[in-house]
Amino acid sequence: MLRSEVLKALLINNLFVLGSLLALPAGFAWLLTLVNRQTKGNLVTRFGINSQVYLGWLGIIIHETSHLIMALIFRHGIQSVRLLKLPHLNRETTDDTDLALGYVNHTWNQHSFYQTIGNLFIGVAPIFGCTASLLGLDYLLFPGLAHAILKIAAHPTQPKWQSSWQALTTGFGGWGALLILLGLTIFIVIGGFDLSPADYQNSALGLSSTVILLVVFTTIITLLDAHATVIVGAIVTFGLTMAIILSYALIISLIVMAVTRALR
Repeated sequence: MLRSEVLKALLINNLFVLGSLLALPAGFAWLLTLVNRQTKGNLVTRFGINSQVYLGWLGIIIHETSHLIMALIFRHGIQSVRLLKLPHLNRETTDDTDLALGYVNHTWNQHSFYQTIGNLFIGVAPIFGCTASLLGLDYLLFPGLAHAILKIAAHPTQPKWQSSWQALTTGFGGWGALLILLGLTIFIVIGGFDLSPADYQNSALGLSSTVILLVVFTTIITLLDAHATVIVGAIVTFGLTMAIILSYALIISLIVMAVTRALR
């Protein structure tokens, strides 16, 4: 390729990779955190501090389990774990875990590049964990929805709308399954997508190292790999799949926030 074409390919591929793996999840994480914190505040105001646990228990468990799995993958030292707990309104100590709905306390070697990068993935793990859980529930209770999502995401530039609609309408699991799916989705979005300040701080520790790694990886495959288009395309498909699932999670979150605000 000519030099200008190489530079253009490098720029486009890096934008696609960084956007699909970092910017897109970060944007949805920010929006979902804002919305679901407001929902929890509405619940606490109207029904008491424990109501956020009663309605968000499934999401909280998935949230903390996602942190735990990623911490283990990146070989962090696990100090203590609570996947679900009731918060204490009147604290007599200064322990931050008193008001937490769950926690995973971990340590890492600051001289390890691998463990440092892991901080980013551990911090944002609930976004990926809750998204995967929602897709899994779709497969189980409304398979047509899952197939429709994947069909659209598989062809980002030319979405297969007709085949996606056909999959959606022919894979309907019944109204009972749909109601169960809706209820479980509400439990997940209320408790699962709300990233804490500690999650953001933890993610920031590994952000710069992860960006450098992704840029180096993308640059290498663009310059040396004849199948770079396929690899980048697969990453974009992954990002688009997440975007679709996170979009309807955001819509449901907004509806739940509006309902809890009316109740308040």
